[in-house]
Amino acid sequence: MSVRRSYSAGSISATTRAVRYGPALVVGLLAVTLGLVFGTGPTTASAATLTPCSEAPPTGPIVEMDGEGTLAPTKATRKALRRSGVRQGLIRPASSLTGRPSFPVGSVAYGASSRIGLKGGIKLKRGRRVIQIKGLVATVPAAARKPAVIKARFGGGVRPLFQVKGGKRVRSVGTGELTAKKGTARLTAAAARVLNRKLGLKRKKKLKAKTSFGRFDLYSSYVVTEVEDPKGESPVPAPVKTQPAGSHPVVGATTIKWHVRDSWIDYVNTGAGTSVADGATADPPSGSKNLVYSFNFPFASGWTVPAAGGTSENTLIKGNGTIGFRFCEHTINFTVSDPEIELEGDEVSRLIFRVNGSDGTPFPDTRAVMVKLMPGNAAQRTEEDNGDGTTTVRFEKIPGFVPAEATGIFAGFYQPYDPGFASMNPRPDRFGFLDLTYTYRPD
Repeated sequence: MSVRRSYSAGSISATTRAVRYGPALVVGLLAVTLGLVFGTGPTTASAATLTPCSEAPPTGPIVEMDGEGTLAPTKATRKALRRSGVRQGLIRPASSLTGRPSFPVGSVAYGASSRIGLKGGIKLKRGRRVIQIKGLVATVPAAARKPAVIKARFGGGVRPLFQVKGGKRVRSVGTGELTAKKGTARLTAAAARVLNRKLGLKRKKKLKAKTSFGRFDLYSSYVVTEVEDPKGESPVPAPVKTQPAGSHPVVGATTIKWHVRDSWIDYVNTGAGTSVADGATADPPSGSKNLVYSFNFPFASGWTVPAAGGTSENTLIKGNGTIGFRFCEHTINFTVSDPEIELEGDEVSRLIFRVNGSDGTPFPDTRAVMVKLMPGNAAQRTEEDNGDGTTTVRFEKIPGFVPAEATGIFAGFYQPYDPGFASMNPRPDRFGFLDLTYTYRPD
């Protein structure tokens, strides 16, 4: 789906797709939780609850950038500045938390001579006189025998501040990394003239050209990931479950609760998060992050053929209500509505929703299989005769998995449920779980 490579020429700004949008495989992230298979059907209330995001989907590759430059004044330099009455400070985001002044990398352009922009700056003060040195750019030739030059904006213009000689330089095209270690930064003649004039330094207090200002180290990393947006295949629409002869009507469902995969809820809540409509309700926030992880749907209709003679039940329960998932910065914006729970053994049981989306999740407003259910691996199943001619069946934590028929829509990025693996380790929370309680009346 993506190819990672280093960038050998060009530059980037501080705002990148990686910063603004995060992972490009938005549909892939959705697959970790759901597993959609689209069907057909009329428009429902879920369409009315969906508001398109105003922000356009991201374009271009994912860019990752890191690094910093450090300039550590020598003891002799610090002593000379004190003798001249000059105090040195830093301009944020430069800091000295590491024990030496450090400047984060702000831009990168690799080439025969690499240009690395550094954030922050240096402030020199003498009495009431202050000069700020900003916009540091290190030009680093590939050959170590050629000096590097650090230019900056100060004294009303951009001019060379330091010349850096010595040390060792290594640039790797494969990893996109540049290192320059143990170079000696010396003050240029042009910089010395401006600093002396602005700070009022005269005679013996003057800063001299080629004065060793300290050790300069630089590390920068610039990597581009070329992204090919996923192209899902249109799967076979989910058929409508047929009600067999001899089935019994479901007269009520006290619980239709869907606990969504925790990591998905954590992720989408870094954006706008979740919402409920059309009768669906959200459980109270829980967990260390105090988020809503489970949702409830009112009962609409249903039927069942009770389990008998070692066979599992054959049941269809329908509900109402809508849940929305919205994270516009990552182009996620869709709703799921009107659940259909089909129970008929571990091989064919499933949870179906009507899915409607826009932006980076442009799902049609149609029925879709979202989760393969495994009622045989539920934490508990109980059956109770109510004494009034009705029977209540309770399932706790029916686990869900990605169904095999859903992999095509994610371009094969995710593997389907493996029955051999599940038999050894069911992991009921792998893709969330379903709590279900329903009551039926035998004819």
